[in-house]
Amino acid sequence: MKKFRVVLTDYMYETIQPFYDVYNQYEDIEFVPLQLTEKRDILRETEFADAVMVHFDQIDKDVISNLKNCRIIARSAVGYDNIDLDAASAAKIPVTNVPDYCVEEVSNHTLMMILNSAKKFNQLEANVKKGLWGDFAIAKPIHAVRGQTLGLLGCGRIARCLAVKAQVFGIKVIAYDPYIKPEAVKDFGVTLVSREELLAQSDFISMHLLLNEDTRKSINADFFKKMKNSAIFVNTARGGLVDEDALIEALRTGEIAGAALDVLTEEGIDKDAPLQKFDNVIITPHAAWYSEQAFYTLLTSAAQEVVRALHGEPVKNQVNHF
Repeated sequence: MKKFRVVLTDYMYETIQPFYDVYNQYEDIEFVPLQLTEKRDILRETEFADAVMVHFDQIDKDVISNLKNCRIIARSAVGYDNIDLDAASAAKIPVTNVPDYCVEEVSNHTLMMILNSAKKFNQLEANVKKGLWGDFAIAKPIHAVRGQTLGLLGCGRIARCLAVKAQVFGIKVIAYDPYIKPEAVKDFGVTLVSREELLAQSDFISMHLLLNEDTRKSINADFFKKMKNSAIFVNTARGGLVDEDALIEALRTGEIAGAALDVLTEEGIDKDAPLQKFDNVIITPHAAWYSEQAFYTLLTSAAQEVVRALHGEPVKNQVNHF
């Protein structure tokens, strides 16, 4: 029996067992996990694949035009900016993502960052480890969150989940999202405002945007100048949204009061990097998405989309159109 060949071009996980948990149920699927870094290798290994799975590798026009048998390109993530959607649509190949596997995790992580920025947990805990019990002057100012305003730039699944949780703490939630109508977020307690109003009113601003050519580095010097000097900038979305030099300058000059970042322009950061020098900056290692449960859901959901496409069933989370 001829088997469908599913090629995974790259992955960053310690284990990919959840992929096997799905594919091992089907005798007609051969799963081929690889770690490809060179374009020539991606072109060679995917040319006759029936399905392509990808994490970080670039699946560009050249790769897509070289595909002979491909029925689906599946990304095991929310974002898909490393895949040329226009080329995939022209080739009539569906591209899928997994949009909902980490809604709870990222909204929880973002709220944790907001609370930490207000209450300075990390600085206080560091003092205790130094033996400085009762000395919390170094962490001041420490603020209450009740009555503060959280501004959401983008108001999709994660932002709406965050909004509900933030309101439990007495935080007012506003959002700017030109693609939705007020009634879409009314039940979540969110008030839609203009971008300028959001920048002027928010005590915390949280990113919930997709990364594309329109949004890349859209969080720039002008953006930070329009924020309150007392406001905290929070990014658990995509590092490429932010002009990092502008952020560093805004922190250096006191244009904003601090930042909480789970994503950076480049994955990884040197211990001597400029952002590491600020006491009012929290950085976590692109971990907002992770829990054991979310990880399993991510991989199995991506694999299940591949199974649907190979067996002629409609996929659930197609992001391109043709």
